[in-house]
Amino acid sequence: MKTYIVKDGHQTGPFEDAKIQAKLTAGACTYEDLAWREGMTDWQPLRVLLSQTMLPPPLPSPVPPIAATEIGDNAAMRMLLPVGRSGWAIVAGYLGLFAMLVVPAPLALIVSIVAIRDIRRSRTLPHPKHGMGRAVFGLITGSLGTLLLLGILIASLLG
Repeated sequence: MKTYIVKDGHQTGPFEDAKIQAKLTAGACTYEDLAWREGMTDWQPLRVLLSQTMLPPPLPSPVPPIAATEIGDNAAMRMLLPVGRSGWAIVAGYLGLFAMLVVPAPLALIVSIVAIRDIRRSRTLPHPKHGMGRAVFGLITGSLGTLLLLGILIASLLG
């Protein structure tokens, strides 16, 4: 059947049903545009006309995808995995552990300071880095190990 459509106050057509489906898909007309075909007494919305001719129903409007949260934004995940952390903070934490052996203590101290600065700078970014606890741990153990190392060096020089 041939169908006429009113779009923006202008009558267009006649169109075959397949052409109407193509126009709907392309966005050239909507289901709310008025339509008429022979035998009808009045203009009706296109959705009413198409439902009477047994064409497939209109597709539902697309649902926007659910925004996935970043793993690094989840505190529980940060406890289990080193995600969202400053790489410097991770290194500082491990060097802090080894600082108990005294020799890498100055390195732990330096890397911890770099890590703290890296974390503080990232606070203005959309995804700030985490790991301040590891960086502070490296700073404390690195400081203690460095002081111990200096004490040993001074004692060996004087003794």
